[in-house]
Formats: sequence, C-alpha cells, structure tokens
Amino acid sequence: MDITYKILFVGYLSLIIYTVIHILLYTTTTPKALGYLLLVLLLPGVGMVIYFSFGLNFRHFSSRSKTVQAQTEFDETMRKQVSPAANSLPIASKAELDNFSSLIKFLKGIGNEPLHESFFTLLINGEKKFPEVLRVLASAKQFIHMEYYAWENDIRGNEIKDVLLRKAKEGVKVKVLYDDYASRKIKPNIVRELKAGGVSVIPRIKVKLAFLANRVNHRDHRKIIIVDGVTGFVGGINVSDRYDNSIDTGLYWRDTHVKIVGPLVGSLQRHFIVSWNSAQSEKLTYTQDLFPDKMVDDPQGVKAMGQVVAGGPVYPTSNIMLTYFKIFTLAKERIYITNPYFIPNDSILDALKQAAISGVDVRIVVPYKSDSQMVGAAAKFYFPELVRAGVKIYLYKKGFVHAKTVVADSCLSVIGTANMDMRSFDLNFEIMSVIYGQEFGEQFEKAFLEDLKECMEVTNEMVSNASLLNRLFYSIARLMSSFL
Repeated sequence: MDITYKILFVGYLSLIIYTVIHILLYTTTTPKALGYLLLVLLLPGVGMVIYFSFGLNFRHFSSRSKTVQAQTEFDETMRKQVSPAANSLPIASKAELDNFSSLIKFLKGIGNEPLHESFFTLLINGEKKFPEVLRVLASAKQFIHMEYYAWENDIRGNEIKDVLLRKAKEGVKVKVLYDDYASRKIKPNIVRELKAGGVSVIPRIKVKLAFLANRVNHRDHRKIIIVDGVTGFVGGINVSDRYDNSIDTGLYWRDTHVKIVGPLVGSLQRHFIVSWNSAQSEKLTYTQDLFPDKMVDDPQGVKAMGQVVAGGPVYPTSNIMLTYFKIFTLAKERIYITNPYFIPNDSILDALKQAAISGVDVRIVVPYKSDSQMVGAAAKFYFPELVRAGVKIYLYKKGFVHAKTVVADSCLSVIGTANMDMRSFDLNFEIMSVIYGQEFGEQFEKAFLEDLKECMEVTNEMVSNASLLNRLFYSIARLMSSFL
C-alpha cells in the first residue's frame, strides 16, 4: 500500500511539475501565466483541469497548425495569380491620411494585407443590416460564403436559412462555417436543413465535449459574408433577432456592421477560404471567379480605401491588439472607441493614456450594464486610471451596446468583430475592416456622437467615491480577466 501511495504521489507531483513547466513555456502574457501558476499551485487538481481545458493557446503550436498550413499554401497560390499592382494602389486622399501611412505598411507587414479602393456602407443595428443582407444574398449568381460566430433558430436566422436553401436550389454554391460552441443550438434544426438542401455547412472548430475540449477556449468569433466575390459584410452583428430592434426582444441592441462592394472583398474571401480549407478536406483553390477583383459602383456606399485585419491564436503576433495600439499611438486629434468588453492589456492602456495626456480627445463608450457581471467589473477597474489621464468614458444606457468600432481623426474607421480584451487579442479568430477616408470617417463619427446622447459620463467624483467593497470586487475581476 505504501509503495502504491508513493507511486501515485510521485506521478501526481510529476504532473504538477509538467503543468508548471508547460505554463512557463507556452503562456506568453505575464499576468495570465501568474494566474495559471497560482491556480495550479494553490488548487493543483482543479488548476490543472482548468489549464488544460481552457489555457492552451494554439499560437505556440502554429508550425503544425492546419490554419497556418492552409494560409501558407493559399497565399503562395495567390501570389502567382494576383497582379502586384494590387499592393501598390495610390491613396485617394493622401494629404488627410499621411499620418496613417505607417499603419498601411504595418498591416501589409503583419498579415500581407493589400490596400484596396471600394465602396463602404455603414449599417447601424440589425434593422439596417438584415434587410440589406437578405437582398444581397437573394441576388447571388455564383456563390455565397458565410462565416458566423452565433446563429439563432429565430426569425432572422430562419430567413437567412431560407434564402440560402433557395439559392442552393438555383445552383448557387453555398458554403457556411459556424462556431460549434456558440451556434450549437442550430445543429439539430438549421444546420440539418441546410445540409439536406445542398448547402455545405461545417463547424470552424469542432467541439465534441464542450466542458473538456480545450478548443472551446478558441472560438471563431468572425461574422462575414461574401457574395460572388464582389459584395461583403463584416462587423459585430450575429445572426439573431436580438440585434434587430424592429423585432421586440425586450432590450434595445446597439451594434455596427459595414457592407463592402469592390476589390477589398477579396481580402475577406482570402480569410474565409483559409478557414474553410483548415476545417475540412474539401479544399478551395484560387480562381478568377472567387476573386473577380473588379470595381463595381454602389450608389449607397462611400468610396474609400481599406484593408482587412485578421487575428487568431495561430498567428505569430497579436494582430488585433497591435492594430489597435498602432492606431491609438498615431492619432493626433480624436479617438472614439465603442466596445462592449473593454479589458485592456498594459499596451492598450498605456497607448490610450499617452494619447489623452498628449491632448488627443479620447472617448470610450461601454455598456452601462454588461451582460457579464465579471467583465463589467473588470472594465471598471481601469476607469480611475483612464479618467485621471484625461480619457472620457461613457456608459451607454439605452440598451446594450455590442459594437466593436474605432474612428480616429475623422478619417480612419475600424469596424469588426474584435473586442478589446485578451480573448479577442489572443484566443478568438477575429476580423476587422480598416477604412481610410474623410467622408466615411465623418459619417461614422457623427453616429458615435449620436450614441453619446444615450450615455452617462464617468466622472472623477464617481470613480473616487466607489466603495471599498466595489473596488475590491473590481480588483478581483481584473485578476480573473485573463480567464474571461
């Protein structure tokens, strides 16, 4: 019995040591590494289960990642087919965008993202997005590609399902990727119907046992649509009635999407194809039909230049975080941010503080009441430090604000899927559009200022008068932010 006990003890101790070494080698952020180490050392059994279930980051295994392999293979094919001119297009309004020229080069450097001129239409909330999406889907002639985080079995979810089935019956090739965890409720109904109707529909990251699979921590948070390679959509709005305020769901939902018409849609297409090729064996290859690379007039849209930024755990750098950081350090006059999950790391926090101290008008809109008590509390931990530096923070009270946007100096706009937290920086597959243009930027800025009318500003007095108990709760939530 003693020998058995000793063997079990040595095995248990070896497992703890192995886990500690694994955390030290493969957890890149210091706060997160310290958090997991404390958890494993204080609660060894529970800590090890949590770490191996939720703590592994695919980035450290990128050399053997299917996504990296798919990206490398597809990009090599594209380089042989696409004209180099696509990477050297002139900037339409050079004078007003000179300050962001290094950002353009930066995005080409971290993600090989070309700069393209296209038409952009701002879509505020689901009541603007869904009718336009349904109209464009119904117009498809060749193919429809969709990649979505959350899809609900409700009015809008079934409307989109029905149009996809109709187009598939007409001979349009329809391919759909969905997040297996967030959209798990549609598997017995919408997914089954789509498959039966000839639509190719698969999960981006397959999850069999949600509570045990470490991949639950790596979610496909993207929300993109590509139709015939000419029209695309990207933004924060999932396929759900809750985003559409023309449907009474009991809560006003504020979100932002953008429609893109023109060559920049090819960048969305590129990232969709890489996701598709890494998810299963049926590979998509480069064809002129998939990448028509042509300018099509869109009277609804505003002509501007743009790039696409993709992030995820398989990339060698934190593309989303670095893009935000670059924008915040380049802005000269204004930075207007809307984000529902605002838990900045040190780099983002320092960039915002230095901008405000330097005289840049920095304003951040976050929810008055978060849909996650811990996330809301973690965000409040940073309010005093930011407010003291001159950052203006506003709490959106009309409903829940879910938009993930930035507008800087009235000429640079970001609309995408990425929150401003460690999950979007390191764990989720995300995607954002970066739009360079004064006309679109001013339109976007106006929408932001309209949202401020529904907000309450966080004052010095408010953060100073927070009770000791609340401040303690905010601090604990901040410590847990790496796991949120």
